Amino acid sequence: MWTTLTSIVLFISIACANYDGYKVIQTEQIYSQSKASELVKFIDSAEDEAYGFWISPRVGTYAKIMSAPKQLPTLEKFLNDQSIAFSVLIEDVQASIRRESADQFVRRLIKTSSRSIDFENYYGVDDIFAYLDELKADYDFVDVEVYGQSYEKRDLKVIKIQKAGSGAPNIFIEAGIHAREWIAPAMATYIIHSLLEIPANSHYLDQFNFHIMPSVNPDGYEFSRNGKRLWRKTRMHNEGAFCRGVDANRNWDFHWHESGVSDNPCSQTFPGKKAFSEPETDSIRQYVEALDPTPLMSLTLHSAANLWLVPYGYAYDQYPENYDELHSLAEKAVQALNEVHNAGFRVINSAQLYPAAGASDDWYLGVLGSTYGYTVELRQGGFLGFDLPPSKIQESGEELWAAMKVIFDRLHEVSSL
Repeated sequence: MWTTLTSIVLFISIACANYDGYKVIQTEQIYSQSKASELVKFIDSAEDEAYGFWISPRVGTYAKIMSAPKQLPTLEKFLNDQSIAFSVLIEDVQASIRRESADQFVRRLIKTSSRSIDFENYYGVDDIFAYLDELKADYDFVDVEVYGQSYEKRDLKVIKIQKAGSGAPNIFIEAGIHAREWIAPAMATYIIHSLLEIPANSHYLDQFNFHIMPSVNPDGYEFSRNGKRLWRKTRMHNEGAFCRGVDANRNWDFHWHESGVSDNPCSQTFPGKKAFSEPETDSIRQYVEALDPTPLMSLTLHSAANLWLVPYGYAYDQYPENYDELHSLAEKAVQALNEVHNAGFRVINSAQLYPAAGASDDWYLGVLGSTYGYTVELRQGGFLGFDLPPSKIQESGEELWAAMKVIFDRLHEVSSL
């Protein structure tokens, strides 16, 4: 028992060493677009680790902002000057992370699944990729490919489920582009599990070939697990700057650098020096561009906002030609999702969340040529937003799978015409 308790204390001290004294501020609902825009500019212009959005401001909703202790008075002054009311939501971020870390550690101790992963805890990249290899060994129509390497030389892996055979429509799914959004890789693996290990879903394997990348930013993900829990970016060394990392979801070559970014390398939304500067994003690009046929749908999994986002997101009032079809299908998917656990998801255009150029879903539709493409902003967690308890992973998977079935059924109709 003493050894176990000592291990828990050590694990917690590592996982939450960087957020002593940080607080989270929640604003009132913001009904002015100019106020929302000014708040984004203020946060993006700040020095590294000063502030970070947990929920970005958009018209009609509130924002959540984490603040370092020394910078809190400056943030409070800005909000007061803008006449934006606010309150302190979390007094001590470290304490919240400590609770999250202890819960995960104990769950690992009592794990009963024979697989490398289960859906009762969050797992590291090695465990996730080991699960893919186990499935490859079990199914002759499954392959696991290394499609590139990360900045820190980790393998980037994709599972290819190709029972449908040559010429069948391709479905592409990626997750984990933002490191701290742990539920995203978990949901990618849940989709893989649902396709392969639940017999009732086997008909989808005859209809589509699936290409799923469950952890596309493994450097950032592992740093979030073992260093700074709320790390968002890649781990690239930015030339001429002390701060590391690029926002990999601002790094795609479709209206790159036009909105929702900062040229400050210390910013959470730094888009890199050029599009596809990151080996993580460029490796995805090379992989999907080589797929034949072009993926009928490309899906990216994020958190945490309980939203189903329909492109485009690079600017207001910019839509793909089939936007009405995309939105209608998303509404049906979200209706099915909400019927499972009443999670309160909504469908909005991506730019309504906040305009952000260089995102992967925009590129999938605007450049790659996928007919269907979405970003799913998965469930919010507790106070942290990104700290969805492990006890909610299974529920999240069940509701997401209900939505995916609606999507897959419609795509089968379209591809059969």
